[in-house]
Amino acid sequence: MTRAVQVLRALAASGTPLTVTDIARKIDLPRATTFRLLMTLEEEGIVDRQDTLYSLGWDLARIAQSVNPAVGLVPRIKDELDALADDLGETVTFSLRHGLYELDLVLQSSPRLLGMTMSEMHGMRWPHHASATGKILLAELTPDQVRLATRERLEALTEFTITDYEDLARELKAVRERGWASTVEELEEGILAFAAPVRDSVGALVGAVSVVGPRRRLETKEQQGELPARLIAAAERVQQRMNPSG
Repeated sequence: MTRAVQVLRALAASGTPLTVTDIARKIDLPRATTFRLLMTLEEEGIVDRQDTLYSLGWDLARIAQSVNPAVGLVPRIKDELDALADDLGETVTFSLRHGLYELDLVLQSSPRLLGMTMSEMHGMRWPHHASATGKILLAELTPDQVRLATRERLEALTEFTITDYEDLARELKAVRERGWASTVEELEEGILAFAAPVRDSVGALVGAVSVVGPRRRLETKEQQGELPARLIAAAERVQQRMNPSG
């Protein structure tokens, strides 16, 4: 079962059809074993094959239409986000990747200390180039895909918003190199945010953990040098909760 799931995750992460050899290489399995798995999945309609190329199947798409991924996911990871929110004294969120270009906020945790909560953010969407979670997503894409994801426009929301694609490319390169993203009053004046990626067992981005709060508090915590490291560690724990066998 675990190996079959790895095959499906490899196909989902690719975005384009793959050969048996491609899939075997991605999940580090013998080609013969991978081929047998693909044959079984194809028989069940979970995988489709065109000549020598495999992709996710029609029946998997049918099943997925009736699934709300947050229902089973939130109970698994809620205590991790609650603990991080209390530890940092700031609001923490988890956003789940939806398709290639979107992230949906599915969980928000605020510290239990009175007077340190933020307004409810569920259902809200922010321009990717001006949000920490958005930068995590954009850092996974090609330059052409970045332009599609941002609809060929980098709107200035504050005086600090990145509005030039060359500047954004440099920022996304830094995100990939350090493993986390941040915004400093780029979305809203006085607000800072940091985000770290959560990946599946084949390394594909599935979501992001973020912390958001007033600049006067978060800037001090960042300067202490621990905030990004603690955020990354929390994202790794969430990743383990989501992929306990990965």
